[in-house]
Amino acid sequence: MSYGFSAREYLFRARKCLAQEDPSCLFYAAFELRCGVEVRMREYLESWDHVSNKQKKGWQIASLGNATLEAFKTDRYQRWKLSEPQTQTVVSVHYYTPVTSSLQKNAEKLGNYLHSQTRHIPAGSEWWGSFRSLLEEMEKQLTVATSGTLLGPAMLMEDNQILMSARLPPVYNPKEFVELQHRSIIDVDYLDELPDPLDPKAVVWK
Repeated sequence: MSYGFSAREYLFRARKCLAQEDPSCLFYAAFELRCGVEVRMREYLESWDHVSNKQKKGWQIASLGNATLEAFKTDRYQRWKLSEPQTQTVVSVHYYTPVTSSLQKNAEKLGNYLHSQTRHIPAGSEWWGSFRSLLEEMEKQLTVATSGTLLGPAMLMEDNQILMSARLPPVYNPKEFVELQHRSIIDVDYLDELPDPLDPKAVVWK
């Protein structure tokens, strides 16, 4: 039996725990979500050479959040849209989906739950409902944070080169992705939230 350590694998296990009726599974879901948030920020930081090794090895949510903001100079979503030059037809859309400040704050709240409890909590207590509501909100937030293909926003560096890092779903051809960059019109914008629905040509992890 294997146990994967990517953000999406933590997320998938959290979903399975949340689907159970056993209250104890909420604590396992909390652990998986907490790790998923941490790992997602580290996946971003580890993809860039200008980020220090100390920042890449961090584990505290606040420190990782500060490191990603320092590294990328933004906490907004980036949309990277590729269009065919002659027809202006959109052929591919990619996103940087950050770990939002709201998700970071929710992850820090889990510290209230991931310690031994000092009192008995009855099954019908609102405490359990609040706990589950927090976890379900985090599951939705982490789903968005792990959906993007860009491992950080594409950035213009001091030598006027544009650098980007991406991890594509297995069904998407990496060679085609690189070729599209050379022959397409590129439109980049920043968003406060993802479009709903997503662009028809969006390439995302599901």
